Amino acid sequence: MDNEKRYELLRLLEEDASIKVETLAALMQEAPRTIEEELDHLHQEGILSGTQAMVNWDATDNEQVSAVVEVSVNLHKEVTYQRVAESIYRFEEVEAMYLMSGAYDYLLITKRLPMHAISRFINKLATLDEVSGTSTHIVMQRYKDHGTIFKAPTDDRLVISR
Repeated sequence: MDNEKRYELLRLLEEDASIKVETLAALMQEAPRTIEEELDHLHQEGILSGTQAMVNWDATDNEQVSAVVEVSVNLHKEVTYQRVAESIYRFEEVEAMYLMSGAYDYLLITKRLPMHAISRFINKLATLDEVSGTSTHIVMQRYKDHGTIFKAPTDDRLVISR
């Protein structure tokens, strides 16, 4: 499969990871066997590495929160961004991690956790030798994530005005 077709397949999967092989084949005008083989290649190459459901936790009564954490580091001899990243992304609390340009070095997104667990994680993170500072932001409401728009629960209360 050429790169253009491969990227089309990846875009379709990114929109809906549960899409059936037969549907993909019809949309791409390819044989189902060709799609299956390409999916196998994509998994073997590490390009496809899993699927996740987008859950609107705000529509539940779950009180856990996620945090966005800006992390600044001091690099010194023999310590690289990659090495520091490896020591941070291994924490089970870290859901996503990015090397950034700008005022801080890494951007972390935590898993949904109770507030006290996020606080403990930030304390552990701050004790790493290379970490020079953190700034933590609690996610209050998620409106859109990975292209999915989340509707807030409706508030049926009447507006009171004078």
